[in-house]
This record gives sequence, structure tokens and C-alpha cells, in this order.
Amino acid sequence: MGLGFALLLLIISLLLWNYARTAANRTYDLLLAGAALSILERVAPGPTGPTVDLPYSAMEILALAPRERVVYGVSSVDGAHVTGAADLPGPPRDTDTPAFYDADYAGTPFRFVSQERQLNLPEGRERIAVRVGHTREARNEQQLSLFLSGLAGLAAVSAIGLGFVWLAIRRALSPLRQIETDLRARDPSDLSTVDAVPPHEIRSLFDSINGFIDRLRANRALTETFIADVAHQTRTSLSALHGQLSLAADATALDEMRARVGKAEAQAQRTVRLTNQLLSHAMVIHRSENAALHPVALKPLVREQLAEMLRDSRMRDVALTFDDDISGDGDDVVRADGVSIREALRNLIENAVRHGPPDNSVDISLHLEPGDRIALGVSDAGPGIPEERRPEAVERFTSLARNTAGSGLGLAIVRAVAESHGADLRLETSNAGGLRVVLSFPLARPAADRSRRRGALVPLVVAGCLALGTEADAQGQTLTIFGATDAPAMQRLIAGFAEENPGIDVEYREFQTVALHSYLLEAAPDERPDAVISPAMDLQVDLVNRGLALRLDLLEADGLPAWATWRSELLGFTFEPAAIIYNKQAFADIPLPATHRELADLIREHEDMLRRRIGSYDLRESGIGFLYATQDLVQGAEAQRLAEVLGRAGVRTYCCTSEMAAATAAGDLLLAINVIGPYALDAAERDPRLGVHFLDDYNLVMTRTTFVPEGASSPELGARFIAFLLSRKGQRLVAESQLLPILPVPGTESEPVARLRQQTGTFLPIRLGPGLLTYLDDLKRQRFLESWEAATTYYPLP
Repeated sequence: MGLGFALLLLIISLLLWNYARTAANRTYDLLLAGAALSILERVAPGPTGPTVDLPYSAMEILALAPRERVVYGVSSVDGAHVTGAADLPGPPRDTDTPAFYDADYAGTPFRFVSQERQLNLPEGRERIAVRVGHTREARNEQQLSLFLSGLAGLAAVSAIGLGFVWLAIRRALSPLRQIETDLRARDPSDLSTVDAVPPHEIRSLFDSINGFIDRLRANRALTETFIADVAHQTRTSLSALHGQLSLAADATALDEMRARVGKAEAQAQRTVRLTNQLLSHAMVIHRSENAALHPVALKPLVREQLAEMLRDSRMRDVALTFDDDISGDGDDVVRADGVSIREALRNLIENAVRHGPPDNSVDISLHLEPGDRIALGVSDAGPGIPEERRPEAVERFTSLARNTAGSGLGLAIVRAVAESHGADLRLETSNAGGLRVVLSFPLARPAADRSRRRGALVPLVVAGCLALGTEADAQGQTLTIFGATDAPAMQRLIAGFAEENPGIDVEYREFQTVALHSYLLEAAPDERPDAVISPAMDLQVDLVNRGLALRLDLLEADGLPAWATWRSELLGFTFEPAAIIYNKQAFADIPLPATHRELADLIREHEDMLRRRIGSYDLRESGIGFLYATQDLVQGAEAQRLAEVLGRAGVRTYCCTSEMAAATAAGDLLLAINVIGPYALDAAERDPRLGVHFLDDYNLVMTRTTFVPEGASSPELGARFIAFLLSRKGQRLVAESQLLPILPVPGTESEPVARLRQQTGTFLPIRLGPGLLTYLDDLKRQRFLESWEAATTYYPLP
């Protein structure tokens, strides 16, 4: 019944697995369909053909599965590319309805939707296709969750069913109680079979019980026979000894007496050996039935036994050798009883010495064999045993060589040891023409486990775990970091990492954000660094979304806020709100704005004073500037109004915060907008002419992100550096540099950090995820930049 329930459960499980897959696909297919429809609605005729204004909502819909990488493409049915990826796989067949399908893209399994619509162009009607896809991780997890939940219910129902079956069978098998009573009342010497007519359902049980009784009767008969054999062998040996001594006592001549005493001594030695062999045989049989097997290393056991035997004077004229191919620790471990194996080895060596010539050579070997086995072999240079008589040689009290005074128990003991250990016993011909006895034991640990145990280097595992190595492993290695972060801000962090990891050289190469993104897109895998750092969150998300990052399993990342980590591949380690830098002298009598609307009003009201004296990022060259500007636009149309006001005031563009801070302190600028807050606070702390202002409606917050690239030469060092950045010491060093830590570091807050604490309610973190890809679409980016430049272009008054 249990097997029947298991088979039924297996069949239902297969059906449940298919149902769970369908349900998971249906759930996440809605996201794909919603995103595709959102994009399709924004497709419109353009001056040169179809065009699309990629909606931010499309990427936000896909971000509802926050761990998935996303791809999209818009093209005409005849193959003309509009935007997005141009090489996305198409559906298996054309259809007028949304088509969902699975396909590999860039070596990763994806789920796609393809949706089409008719577009009226000046040259005629054209069908436009939108394809959107994301990876399958979330839906696979949901499928497994649904399957396990359903399977738990089925298992509970099966357990209840089996309970009822158990009660029914228990009632049906009540006749067994009568048999139990009969067996309890029996005399120990009564080994007769159970004579009864059992129910059909338990007939096999009766047969098993009677079969066991038969085996027990046979075993007792064997024991009685063995005792009789022992008594006979001992009586015969002692009688022969007594006869020799009697003849020696009756001898009248000294020479005759000496000869009789010599024969009596030889007989006494045979009697002693027979007695020892009988005791050894009994001990081995007893231990095979009662002794538990434990892991035993054969190589040291063999060496100890050989060392003990070499102290015997009879071994002085014997050449004893030992050869093995055991190199790894644990390669010779078997589950065995060490005492029994030593006894078998001692008997094999004594047999080899006894049956060999005077110049005998006994070779002991220990070698690994195929099939996860290890062979213990003993070879001699004696006459050997003919192949046809080898089965007879392992029987008790069988001695094939009468002139060696053997007891016939040596190989019988070895066979008993082999049987009790699940080993193979082989009798072969040695290289010297004598006998070679081989005991082949199964190893306690398979070869695969031994190789893993001996492995000196654990590779990076993308599914979950990461080997960081030891200090000794790191000696002489170089960690390469590419970053869009000022070298002075990184210097303290790199020094702290080097202090904790002596022997590792660190090379840091500084880039601008856009240049770093372009380099990584074009670089070959072996040209990538071990770690990448950049504040341009959208560009970093784009790189990770393209599959250029390794997944990390770092305990230090567990405390990160959800907005600062994506797919366990991209991790943030700083907290950097956007800020406004202003010249204190210029704004001594002018109240600072509280909202973005008031900021636009302030610039318009003081346009004459601020003309050509407002600074902002060059959005084409600065990734962080582009990120702040696009995220401002996501918050509402106020960003477009602010851009127009800045254009009328003749805004000037710069590459970085440090240049804008210097220009504001010198009076060339009076205001700089959307600068990196920590850099601004650091500049204001060093220069009293500068002030830093945060708005009350919202302040965008970005985090400086980092990842380990696919193909890095030392990914374990890159992961170790990222773990250091997120550690308590690393975050403390971040707090002591120009940056701000993303995790709280008690006791290290400076005055600027304390000021930021007062603005907590106004901070609006930018979330890592597919939503940041919206404005990286080629058409969307170009239109946004053209719109920004059109709004901010300065036309001097006549």
C-alpha cells in the first residue's frame, strides 16, 4: 500500500509540477504583457519612420519582479529596427495575439512576449512588433513554492490514508499474536519450524520465520561440527605428543632419547600453532558477528603489523617489502575491525614464510583499485597453489602441503575476515611464481569525496557560495579596481583593505562614469577588472542587466536596504543625496528655497544676478548628472520647468562636483544644483564661503555601487574587497572619507553627517532595478538630451 501511495503521489506530483509551472508563467506573463502593451501604445509615426517614447511605467512594471534581468526590442515585422535590442529571438510562429515563449538570449534562459499592432505611416500601413523578456528566476521560485505547498497537502492526505490502511492491516494480522505466544513459550533447544496455516496476507512472513529457524539450525549444526573438529584435532595432536614423549621415556640410548625428544618438541610446536589458530579462528568469527565496523586507515595498520612481526627471530632470513600508492590523506580508509584485519595479515605472512624457500621474499602491497576499492596483497616465492585446488585451500583443516606442518586454518581465517568485511578474497600467482593472496576492501569514502577534500582551490560559485581564500593564498596577488570615484576618497578604503590583507597589491584606475561604462561594454572578458565602482546607478544596472556581473553570497550584504541591492550582483555601499551648493555672501540676504518649485521661482526672480552664474552637470559626459536629471523628471513635470528657467538664466555645465564647488567659492558661480551631497559637505567644511542646502520636498539619494565582473582574473579578491566595503571597518572608513556610509556606524558621525540626519524625512532613495534602464534606451536618451539642451540653451539678450 505504501508503494501504491508513493506511485500515486508521484503521478500527482508530475501533474502538480506542470500546474505550478503554468500558474507561475501566467502570473509573470501578466507583467510582460503589461510592459509590452505600455511600450506598444507609445509607438508613433516619426519623420523617418516608426518611433517610440519608451514609458517609465513599462520598466516599473517589469521591476515588480525585482530580481530579473530585462530586455526589450521594438522593430517592424519586416525587420527594420526601431530601438532596444535588435537580436531578440522571435516567437515560434506568427500570431495576431500576444505570444509567450521561452528562449535563450546571451546564454541565459528568458521568457518573452511578442505583441504587434498596425501603424499608419505616410508611405502606408506597417506592423510593429514589441518583444519584452526577463529571466526566469522569480517564476522558477514561485513554481517551486506552489509545487511544495501542493505536495505538502498531498503528503498529509497520503499520511492519513496510510494511517487507515495501517489500522486495517493491524486488525487483519491479529493471528500473529498467537504465533508470538507460541514462540515465547518454546524451549531454547527447540528449533523446529512453526507448524501453522497462516492467513494468505502473512504467508511470506511465516516462510521467513521458518527460513530463519532453518538457518539457525544449520548454524548450530555447523558450530557443533566445528567443536567436534576442534576436539578431534586437539586430541590427535596431544596424543601424538604423548606418544613421542612415551617413546623418549622408554629409550635406553641417549641418541635415541634425543631424537624422540626432538620429535616431541616439533609436535609440541604444531600443537601450540594449532591451538593459536583455533583461538584466532574462533575470535575472528566472534568479532565478525559482534564487533561494529569503524573507519580504519590500512596503511598505518599494515606498517604497525609489519614492525611487530619483524621483531620475531623467525623473520630474520626473510626479505620483507612493503609497497603502496596511497598519496592523499584518507585514501586508505575502510570500514573495518582493525584486530581482525591484523590477524588476517599475520596469518598470510606466516603462511608465506612457512611455505616459502629458505631465501624467501615476502612482498606486501596496498593499491587503489577501480570501483572505489583498495587491495591488500601478500606475495611469496613459494611453490604456490595450483589453480584447480585454490577453492579447497580456504576450507578449514585443509593443508595442501603436508611437509610444512600447517593446521589448515590460516586461509580459512582470512576468508572469514573477508566475508565479515564485504571484501573480495582472491588467490593468484605471484610474480616470483608463488602464491599471491589479495583482500579487496570497499573504501569508506568515494573517490569524488576524496578529490573534493584534497582540492586546494575552491572556485567561485555563481549560484550561491564564494571562496575568499586564505592569507597564504593571497600572497603575491593583485586586486584591480576600476572606479568613477575620486582617488582621494578611495585612498583610505584601499589602505584599510591592504592593511587587513597583507601581500595583496591594489591597482586603482579612475574613470569618468560614462567612460567607465563604455570601456566595460567594449572590453574583452580578460581585460575586465576584479571590481567596478561607480555612482551612476543606471549605467551600473545596465551592465549587470547585460549579464556582466557575478552573483555574490556575502554575509555583509544582509544588512543593506532593499533599494541598494539588485540580484545579489550589484551592491551599494554609500548614501549620497543630491544637494545645492551656494555662495554664502551672495545669499546672505536672500532666503533659500524650500522646494523645487520655489527654486525655480528664486532663479526667475533673481535672473539678473544669477545669469551665467548657475552650475550643473554636463548630462552627456556625467553619468551621475544624467541620473539625477532623469530621476527628477520621474518625480513630476516640475523638473522640465526648472530646466527652462535654468536655460533663461544661462546655466553653465561642468564635469564634476569639485569644479562646481571651486567655482562657487571663487564667486564665478553663485549656485550649483544637483551636486553630490557628501562632496559638497566636505567642500563646505573646508571653505567657509560655501553653503550646502537641502530641499524640504525631496532630495534624491544615490548609492555608489560595486560589482565583480564576469571574466575577472581574481574574482575572489574582488568579492573580498566588496565584503570589506560593507563590513563595520569598511563603513567606518567610508564615514572618515569624503563619502557617507550606507550602514550606521556608531561613534563616527561628523557634523555634516549629523546635519543629514536632520533631513531624513526628505530623502528619496533611487532604487536599483530595471526602472533605471528607461532613459538608457537610445531613442529615449537622445530625446531627453535634446529636450534638456533645448531648454537650457542660453540665448544672450540683445
